[in-house]
Amino acid sequence: MTRSTRIPRLVPLAATGLTAIALTLSLAACSSGSDSADSASPAGDQAVTVESSADAAPDADATAVPEGFTLVEVPEYGVLVAVPSDWDTLTSANTSDEELVGRIAQALDDSEEEVIADLEDTPLTSVDTASDAEDPAYLYMTRSDGNGALPTEEMLRALAENHDATSSNYEQTTSGSGADAATFTMTGSEDGRQRRVSGVAVSDGDDAFFLVVVVSDSEQQLQEVSDAVIDSL
Repeated sequence: MTRSTRIPRLVPLAATGLTAIALTLSLAACSSGSDSADSASPAGDQAVTVESSADAAPDADATAVPEGFTLVEVPEYGVLVAVPSDWDTLTSANTSDEELVGRIAQALDDSEEEVIADLEDTPLTSVDTASDAEDPAYLYMTRSDGNGALPTEEMLRALAENHDATSSNYEQTTSGSGADAATFTMTGSEDGRQRRVSGVAVSDGDDAFFLVVVVSDSEQQLQEVSDAVIDSL
């Protein structure tokens, strides 16, 4: 299988201060149906209990997620993130699930080895592997250290321009936990096709932030997933 569309990897940009970020914005052309292996139960407008280690995960019962989303622990960061309940989600905690890894690799048109290796920089990957779309929606999470509490609008504009993408709608806000946060969107194209990209950055202290990137063809889906993510962090 060959990718029909691809947004290049967003490589580190020393000029903008994003030296710790290497964002994989690869667009997939293949998908296979499956139930989400990381979604223990449908999530309603209620508190969700998540299986997690006692000393790593925050209080899941204190976090509410919208219907259709599930909280997933990211072991490396000790945080919980809302992802769509019907997507397949991979973290370091379930890499032994060969079927799960295979579905995600096929959907992203990567090898299983590449999918697992990517967890070193982006330790959460969630993909709509059941989608019939040519390019399924997906998200991933990373963390930037030493580049400030949040990315600035100037950083993101330079990042977009460096990769022939357009950026817009940069907005500073707060996350569900009350942390400083920022959201932004980008649009990239190749071979006449466009994909929308949404970023949710949430401060993790004075000089670090979490970044969740969502990629989708649907503006509505992009907004819904981004809203659930920022509310969960």
